Amino acid sequence: MDGFQGKGFTKAPQVKRPKFALESKISRKLDTAAEGKLVSGTRPFFQILLAGTKWKGQNRLKSLREVKTAKMRFLEAGSPDNAQVVILGAPFEEASSYRKGSALAPTAIRRASQSIESYSAIFRADLRDIALGDAGDLVLSTQPDEALTQIASAVEEFLLTGRRVVVLGGDHSVTIGVITGIRRVLPQLQVAVLDAHSDWRDSYNGSRYSHACTIRRIWEMVEGRVWVAGTRSFVGNEDWSRYVSIEELPGKLDPSRPTYLSIDIDAIDPSLCPGVGNPEPGGLKYEQVISLFQAMRNFTVVGMDIVEVHPPYDPAEVTAVTAAKLIQEGILAFWGK
Repeated sequence: MDGFQGKGFTKAPQVKRPKFALESKISRKLDTAAEGKLVSGTRPFFQILLAGTKWKGQNRLKSLREVKTAKMRFLEAGSPDNAQVVILGAPFEEASSYRKGSALAPTAIRRASQSIESYSAIFRADLRDIALGDAGDLVLSTQPDEALTQIASAVEEFLLTGRRVVVLGGDHSVTIGVITGIRRVLPQLQVAVLDAHSDWRDSYNGSRYSHACTIRRIWEMVEGRVWVAGTRSFVGNEDWSRYVSIEELPGKLDPSRPTYLSIDIDAIDPSLCPGVGNPEPGGLKYEQVISLFQAMRNFTVVGMDIVEVHPPYDPAEVTAVTAAKLIQEGILAFWGK
């Protein structure tokens, strides 16, 4: 018997799968991308990553190397040389505690950005009117302390020249490196975070730089000036005054201080953004994050990041597209004309 063919069943006829509009649009844009193209053809990104590859060991490392050879800038971004806002990839995932894949996110987010428009109807601004540059991805050590030092040095260099930074992770530990670099220039920094997890552990799996320790490390660096929204997972010994609703978050910030915003994509409901490393039921809506952007427009935002996008677990690529859209809206909210 062939499948369900038999009594009461007939074999379904073979049909050619149509090329969907969004897929075609992405493919056309990729074919004309100034910085080259990631792949040819129209297969979704996650299929290309996983085709013929076991997601472990040397095969996984080989996949990472192949994907990172692609050259593609974020939507409408040019050279970082004369940019006022710089996008920087930090493809580090060695501090992840559950499953890997976030090292592929900078490439996936850049690719996804080709499917969205550069103009924001919410903030009435366009990426094309901003001096936006893409510095590509950092080549990072696999040792957390060394990688975070590398990230800190790169971010510090951009801040010293008066530029704003948008970092594409990577797991959430990369934010520790980013904050370290910014504080060398702006020691009075305050930090706002969206995260499904409290990240309050002092150490996890033998490391103080695990992504499960990120908020704890930031809290120490900025002398308590960090507030977190969207959290649903706790360990029990948190400084509870740090965890607030997203509506309360802007009111906790001091308008006179430079501000950094870190977005762990798992803060958003996993039914909307499933491609994450540690999904947690419940969560924020996309519109709530946009409302936060609107509320923070009067603050001096010096940088932001999007972390923990996991392309291998993002079958419809909606998580990467959401991350790209939040970057576009965030840039225009905080630095748009």
